[in-house]
Amino acid sequence: MSRTTQVLAFSVPPTVAKEVATLARTERRTKSELFREMVRVYGRYRAQREVDDQRWVLNLIAEAKAEAAANPMSVAEMLKENDRLARYGERQAKKLGIKPRDINRIVHEYRRERKP
Repeated sequence: MSRTTQVLAFSVPPTVAKEVATLARTERRTKSELFREMVRVYGRYRAQREVDDQRWVLNLIAEAKAEAAANPMSVAEMLKENDRLARYGERQAKKLGIKPRDINRIVHEYRRERKP
């Protein structure tokens, strides 16, 4: 008969080990039960954080659209803003050591990481 669980081994600082032992004792659970619950809670936390991030982005887009509708920019203003943002991007890339040849790779890596 095969085992239905898998043993994991990892190290933590002594203070964390003590805290885990105290929590397990206080809640009358094993450390394994406590760990499984922590993983479930963290999974829910991550899912909620993703929802909150998406909500924040959607609100930001809505605010930007409202701002654009209330204060439309002329073509000259848009070109000026585009130049300003391009210069800013160049400065940031230079600070980070990013070369033009690196940009496509960085964008693709970022998008690959963001896929569920």
